[in-house]
Amino acid sequence: MFKTNKTVFFSICIVVFSLHPSHGWEGFKWEEWRSLTHAEKPPVVTPQSGRADLFPLLQKDAPDGEEIQSIEEWESKRDRILETLEVLIGNPAPIKRVPPYAEIFLEENLGDHTRIHMRIASEPDDWIPAYLLIPNPVPARPAPAMIVLHQTVAQGKDEPCGVEGNSELALALELVREGFVCIAPDAIGFGERTPPGAPPYHDALRFYRDHPDWSFWGKMAWDVRRIVDYLETLSFIDNYRIGCIGHSHGGYGTLFAAIFEPRISAAAVSCGFTTLRKDPTPERWSHLTALMPKLGFYVDSIEEAPFDWHEIIACIAPRPFFLWSTLNDSVFPATDNFPEIFEQVKDVYALYGASVYFHPILEEGPHSFPQKRRREAYDWLQIYLSARPDSFNMPASLDEWESDRKQIKKLLSRDIGPTDPPSLESAFQILSATSREGCVEKKIQYAAAPGEYVSAYLFYPDAIQKTNPGIVVFHQTTEYGKEEPAGRKGRKSMHLGLELAGRGYIVLAPDSITAGERIDGGGPFDTRQFYRRHPNASALGKMIQDGRRAVDILQTIPEVNPKRIGVIGHSLGAEEALFVAAFDERVQAAAASCGFAPLRAESNPWRWARDHWFSYMPRLRIDLRAGRPPAWDFDDAIRLIAPRGYFNFQTMDDEIFPEGYASHAMTLSLRPLWRMYGKANNLRSLLEPGPHDFSPSAKAAIYSWFDSILFDTEKTSGDH
Repeated sequence: MFKTNKTVFFSICIVVFSLHPSHGWEGFKWEEWRSLTHAEKPPVVTPQSGRADLFPLLQKDAPDGEEIQSIEEWESKRDRILETLEVLIGNPAPIKRVPPYAEIFLEENLGDHTRIHMRIASEPDDWIPAYLLIPNPVPARPAPAMIVLHQTVAQGKDEPCGVEGNSELALALELVREGFVCIAPDAIGFGERTPPGAPPYHDALRFYRDHPDWSFWGKMAWDVRRIVDYLETLSFIDNYRIGCIGHSHGGYGTLFAAIFEPRISAAAVSCGFTTLRKDPTPERWSHLTALMPKLGFYVDSIEEAPFDWHEIIACIAPRPFFLWSTLNDSVFPATDNFPEIFEQVKDVYALYGASVYFHPILEEGPHSFPQKRRREAYDWLQIYLSARPDSFNMPASLDEWESDRKQIKKLLSRDIGPTDPPSLESAFQILSATSREGCVEKKIQYAAAPGEYVSAYLFYPDAIQKTNPGIVVFHQTTEYGKEEPAGRKGRKSMHLGLELAGRGYIVLAPDSITAGERIDGGGPFDTRQFYRRHPNASALGKMIQDGRRAVDILQTIPEVNPKRIGVIGHSLGAEEALFVAAFDERVQAAAASCGFAPLRAESNPWRWARDHWFSYMPRLRIDLRAGRPPAWDFDDAIRLIAPRGYFNFQTMDDEIFPEGYASHAMTLSLRPLWRMYGKANNLRSLLEPGPHDFSPSAKAAIYSWFDSILFDTEKTSGDH
């Protein structure tokens, strides 16, 4: 049963102390802190310093700075913001980071979950009391985990775990029943980290005596990082699916934890802040509480503060971020400027093609986290911390594989963005026609999206049957675009369109984004303008959409057999061919030449999420910044093609993908899946000596394989 007396008392206190600067928590006095630490006003000046308004997020760090247009420019500013905050909250670098270690006091089976009372080592001679809540039964596969931070109540972790406090804020109890493993710690100055009956922030000066250059905010963020260290030791937790959630004190605790801990993959915050420059009581952070004493040097002239909250929340980008705020918040009033802030933060997310990852809500209401919004937050967490398939073990049956297939598609779509093309009429306009080298070449144009047109070459072989198979040829990273596979420019080894037309295929060779006649903005393969137009897509996702539109066009041509469609490409084109086949089951055979190295083997996985020039999948920066490879690999995309045809070709001396040779073994390791379907011959891989090129011998092998699948229907009925 919940007890509410202490909760109500301390909730009233925090409201009172927020509105009346003459009062503060009993355990902290700012003047004593300054005398103890000998602290002085930080010598830091930023573009936000001295401004009564909020310095725009996408403006470079100068009063008349240019607009930020790339991830590189934003992350340079983000790093400066984090450095500014570290000056104010302290950098724990001198603190020894002890190995993850926990002591368990009590384990209780509570029916639908087990609650473990424990403590986790934070630093020498300091422990974090916590409850660990595990669903019953223990998940068979690694589960998502949520770090649940409490509000400003003396009982700390007891409230989110449903032991004592407001049942509306028993977030950990509700989340464990949703299938999440939850850990709810006591923040410094709360729960078991204060003597029984003591108010929050009790004996805060003792902390500052030991850590004169630190702050409670810095310590709170540090403790969450230590909790993540511990969670990563638990076999039943998926390290890629660790989130953080909190209301009020737990809300801003979540914000600071997330911006300084990149391993937190998603954050959900309720009623956690109001901007300093609108706050009627900015001294709440330095004088009324022990959270960030150095901000106390600015309270008499808050516009001099070198940061504001819009900068803090933007530093979470591009990770999924759920934010619930109210217009009648008695603790954090003056939220009327939030709509403008939300638009600026969305623009930051748009640089990564991830605007959809930022989910802010601002409505009428008090300082609370109502059931409707909690439900929305939990559903949102289920989406962005969704299950991952077991990529290291082959499914035992086709039924098990179908479950894995759905999870893989969801996981890839999370990082790639939308892959379904818009529903448009599949018609094209013929711009010109000519005879070339045993085929008819037509230059055509068709819509890829409303108001967006693609130029392409369409090749008809001289010997047209009643229906011929069709192939889409995707070009490599060349400014010539479609001109190269059409044999008009570029390397002869890449004239795939002409070669395949000579074998009897009807071939479509379109321009990819940022190439050929689709170059815009800063030049070939500069995606800055692309992300301004597509704030919720990735470059690869758009390439997949465009590739699927190319399949639409091929299927409308009367001479093309709509059930005999293939795709092929080299380098960039190989990636497009692979992913188009993975997401479009109309493609019966796909061939990829020198397109990738396994992400787990890559020495430079950042190539796939560049901060400038051509950025394929910038959302991957979430995992890469956390110091780990992405949550999926290319074998997951290849699996989606089964039991249709896939041929991987790679060279041993590839200067673009020096670890590309590993893609050969990766591809062959998937043969058991094709064997389940009785289609083992549909999966092929070839590894040859040589540079990043498409050799005549490799093309001969692939073309022959294409023929066996797309021309000879008998050869696709089983293994041989």
